[in-house]
This record gives sequence, C-alpha cells and structure tokens, in this order.
Amino acid sequence: MKKFDFLVVGGGPAGSTFAYLMAKSGASVLVVDFKRRIGTPVQCAEFVPLQLKYLYEEFFSDGSVVQKVKDMVHYTPWGEVVVMPSEGFVLDREVFDYNIAQLAQSHGAVYSLRTLFLDVEDGYYICQNVDTRETFKVKADVLVGADGARSKVAKLSGQSVRNYLTTAQRTYRLTQPVEDLLVFFRDYIPGGYGWVFPKGNLANVGVGVDVDYKLNPTKVLNLFVNELMSQGLIEGEPVKATGGWIPADGLLDVVRERIALIGDAGGFCHPITGGGIANAVISGSMLARALLEDSLETYEEMAKDIFGDSLSRAASKRKLLKTWENLETLIPKTWIAFREYYAD
Repeated sequence: MKKFDFLVVGGGPAGSTFAYLMAKSGASVLVVDFKRRIGTPVQCAEFVPLQLKYLYEEFFSDGSVVQKVKDMVHYTPWGEVVVMPSEGFVLDREVFDYNIAQLAQSHGAVYSLRTLFLDVEDGYYICQNVDTRETFKVKADVLVGADGARSKVAKLSGQSVRNYLTTAQRTYRLTQPVEDLLVFFRDYIPGGYGWVFPKGNLANVGVGVDVDYKLNPTKVLNLFVNELMSQGLIEGEPVKATGGWIPADGLLDVVRERIALIGDAGGFCHPITGGGIANAVISGSMLARALLEDSLETYEEMAKDIFGDSLSRAASKRKLLKTWENLETLIPKTWIAFREYYAD
C-alpha cells in the first residue's frame, strides 16, 4: 500500500500542472498514467492563447513553441471570410506536456507510467501496471481525475461526459508559409469544422465531427485533405496521424466529496471550439490554489465563477448543431467569431 496526499489520474497539462503546484508546496503527489511517456501520443491541434505563457512562463521551455500566430481565419461555405484576433502559439505538445511533468517531478511528485486507475475499494484506490498486470493500493486524501474526456474517475464518482465530438488529424507538409490558424466550415463536416494549424513548414490538418451524425472521422478527414490538396495548400504523405474525443457537455460537477475533476475530465474543454489545453492548465492551477488557500469546496465555486457562463453558453449552442442545415444562419449563431453567437 502506498500513501500520498494526492493521487492524480492522468499526467497531461491539467494533472501535471496540479502535481507541479502541490509538490512545489510540499505535498506528496502520485500521478498515474497509462502512457509510456508523458506527452505522447498527441491528440489535439496544439494551439494555446498568448495569455497562458504570461501565467506559466516556466511551462514554455525551448522547443515547446513551434510557431506564433496572430489571427484565426474562418472560411465559410457561402464564401465569407471572417478574421478573428487569436494571438498565441502552436505547440509541440510532446515537449510541452513532458516539460510540465518534469517540473512536477523536480519538486518531488512521483509518476507511475503504464499504470491504470481501476476502482475504489474499502477506501483505497486500486491501480494496475499495464505491462505486468500487477495491482497495488493507494491511500490518498484526495483523488484528482485528470484522465480526459472519457474519464474513469468521473464515471465511478457520478456524472460523466455524455456528448462528444470525435476527431481525426494528420500532419502534412505545407506548400507555402501559413501565418494564421485556418478554420473551415463545410457541409461534409457536420456539427464541427476542419482546421489547418501551422507548425513551420508543416501543419496539423484535422476535423471534428459531432458523434450524433455517426460518421467515420477518418473518412471526413479524407474529404477535407482532398480539398486542401486540390487548393495546393498541403502536399505529400502525412507525417503522423492521431485522433481523439472532445467533451461537449460543458462544466460537470467538479467536486464529489474527496474527489475533484480537472481538464477534460471535468468538462473544461470548450464545447464549440474544442479548445482545452489552456483551460486544462488553469483548472489544475485553480484546484491547487483552492486547496492551498481554502478548501476543496472552494474549487467548485471558482470553476463556476470563471468558466460556468462561457461553457454553459457553448454547450447550449452545441445543441443547435444537431441539425446541420441552413449553414449561413446556423454557423454565425454557433461560432465565437460572429456577433450572433453572443446575441442571446
């Protein structure tokens, strides 16, 4: 049996930020993650807003930022092009995530990789090494669920995410420099959008599709890639491929007795844009601050005060996207770059 102040399930940006701050304060922290290496594989488009760097400069080590961007440019099916200021960075998530985990470990946090969280039994948390199948018990004052959109911690403790977007992404070579984030709304990408996020001479090219349309995201991505290649924007074979799930319910109940949820596990990902890295880091830091300055219950209040309204609005807009028609009217009502999004 292992005893820690905190057991964190998931070593991504949310879990590692929390582990870093709590270990830095002197708490004992165990992070369990099924991956072989924190940060690999990457399952997102890798953009973060500029403000995150001001909050946590130490997370942005050499190699974590691949390209700085200024705007997000939107291409609509009816021909309108909408530009929205969106200054920030396209990251190398493998470097970014790994660096936060290294910072946490440098302050004493313990990482157990290739490890699954299985269950709660008689007040102990049961974990298992994926390779050896050996199980072990952990005693902790607080269990922190940072295990993503399909969180096991959330499911075992009550409410969990029910609505998702599913994504597919490949990295291609660009034929020309791209300075901005590119977003494409298309009739064949229902309930979502396509993206081209530049990384120097490469770009993350992906699609997110509402799961209720029951489409294979890889097939949708093939259509999008064909369009981009016919335009001469990308070329060649993909450098890498990935995919994942985006939670689309908005904020969950993030405190459940001695359990707290952060990042995608708590519904902090934006249900419309799918942006989740910055919110993951902020949620991890909010939980740490609440525990250090006040109490676990304070975290719930902070989460609702800071994220509740914006995520609730986005979740309500997500419901409108269950019907993918009259796009010239629908998209402005359901996307953050249009004033109609904020009209009601």
